[in-house]
Amino acid sequence: MEIEVNNQAKTFDGGITAEQIDNMKEKYRKVFRVDIVDGEDTHIGYFKRPDFATIKAITRISKTDEVEAGKVLFENCWLGGSPELRQDAVLFMAVQSQLCRVVTGCALMMSRTLLKPPKWWHWTRTTFV
Repeated sequence: MEIEVNNQAKTFDGGITAEQIDNMKEKYRKVFRVDIVDGEDTHIGYFKRPDFATIKAITRISKTDEVEAGKVLFENCWLGGSPELRQDAVLFMAVQSQLCRVVTGCALMMSRTLLKPPKWWHWTRTTFV
């Protein structure tokens, strides 16, 4: 779904409705929204927290391939949103910084070095819905 913000800027959210977001929250408890601004456009994605199996997998894979670990994290937490977040490499990497913040934010209580943000870390916006 394309939402017109003004004559030039657009928001792409994959057609996710408020009802779908409520259903996601009921099913997964913690759901967060990632907004990636690309020029004048904003791409929105919805994600759930990773489970233990996903965290174990990304921890193991990240030792040899951070991008592949990011793909595993993305695919296992993705609930919906702009398809461009999956297809565009730059948007995908911007999402990774946000997913990493969510995972490390919770994991810091367990270990300060469990998952480190990647070297290409930059700021975007994550909102818990």
